Amino acid sequence: MSRRLQDLLITVIAGMGMLLSTLDTGIINVALSFLKDQFHTTANTAAFTITGYALALAIFILPLGIFSDKFGKLKISYLGFVLFGLSSLFCGFANSIGWLIAGRVIQGIGAAALQATSAALITTLVSEEQKNSSISILGVMIGLGPVLGPSLGGILLSLNVWRFIFWINVPFVIIGIIC
Repeated sequence: MSRRLQDLLITVIAGMGMLLSTLDTGIINVALSFLKDQFHTTANTAAFTITGYALALAIFILPLGIFSDKFGKLKISYLGFVLFGLSSLFCGFANSIGWLIAGRVIQGIGAAALQATSAALITTLVSEEQKNSSISILGVMIGLGPVLGPSLGGILLSLNVWRFIFWINVPFVIIGIIC
């Protein structure tokens, strides 16, 4: 594999991980009232779908960063993609608010693995010639997630396909895993 292709694949892995983890921070915000009605629960309980994700991400990002130094950044990133993808499927199939919250917590752990490794993958594995452009791409992905999340969530809700708020992650996870 050429060095340029390797740099591109590492950049895609890092960027995809950061995009997914930031996208899902905001994609569910527009769905809270919908989830409240869908699962016949309170707004406070539905809000745990956001809090659980954010709390899991905050708690696990540092330990997963340490594990990535010990066991390898690509392994922890791969683990993050697998956790994030499986929990995205799980969230889409959830039939109760409790299961959705549990799925979002696991999704937050996967997001923590992705965020903990994204910049580290670039700074340690990308060649010096490509490092600046790779970091720039990572910055764009960080910015795209919070902008696209609520917009995309709103579109999916308007089409009455709320489960796709979670399932939309799966193709991107597959791309990340393949890379």
